[in-house]
Amino acid sequence: MGAAVRRLLMTRTRHLRPVLVVLVAAAIAVGAAACGGGSSGGSSQAGGSGGAGGGTPVDVTLKDFSIAVAGGSTLAPGTYTFHVTNQGPSAHNLTINGPGVANAATPTFPSGTKDLTVTLKSGSYELFCSVPGHKQAGMDTHITVG
Repeated sequence: MGAAVRRLLMTRTRHLRPVLVVLVAAAIAVGAAACGGGSSGGSSQAGGSGGAGGGTPVDVTLKDFSIAVAGGSTLAPGTYTFHVTNQGPSAHNLTINGPGVANAATPTFPSGTKDLTVTLKSGSYELFCSVPGHKQAGMDTHITVG
């Protein structure tokens, strides 16, 4: 290979390095955002629930920065599939804590709908977004089961 060709390849490679660094950093940032603080992937289960989609449906809407549970804040004990729709411009998740349920969560997602199936016993449950700062900004609500 001639010296001119080697010089040309080295020059092109040198110019591509910053682009590759930016692309790798962006990929890492997107991956970290998708993980979200403490959320689990896919169709989460808690409290001995069956597979995804096996419970009574409950629609939940996430926005910047609120959570709305269709049908009110009182449910009977049982297995529920929360159909969680993100209508905000930011990525969110739904995390549930309460009797027999610890940090059951949808993945953090930018838009669309994700399902979360959990079995709820009598008691009080907190529903919130675990993305850092979102709960404190108002993405926190409670439901009563029983």
